[in-house]
Amino acid sequence: MMTLANPWEQNIIDNAIEYSIVEWRPLNKTTKTIVKTYDEAKELFAKTIKEHSATLAYACDKNGSHANLNHLPEFKYRSKYVKSKKR
Repeated sequence: MMTLANPWEQNIIDNAIEYSIVEWRPLNKTTKTIVKTYDEAKELFAKTIKEHSATLAYACDKNGSHANLNHLPEFKYRSKYVKSKKR
């Protein structure tokens, strides 16, 4: 089931100054890419999730608050297989 952002999350998304796309890996090998617009975040997430299934998306506002975007329809992705880029 896909959900929409609650009012608190929507406020952060609407006032975000940056968006983070995080490829989570163990042993301090996580990588984070920061983009400035929601559309850039959607595009980068769609590209990244195909290669690395443990990808997270966050919106960050000027106060340092973060909202997870992974439950939103634009950032939802289901895969039968775990994928991870070799680094």
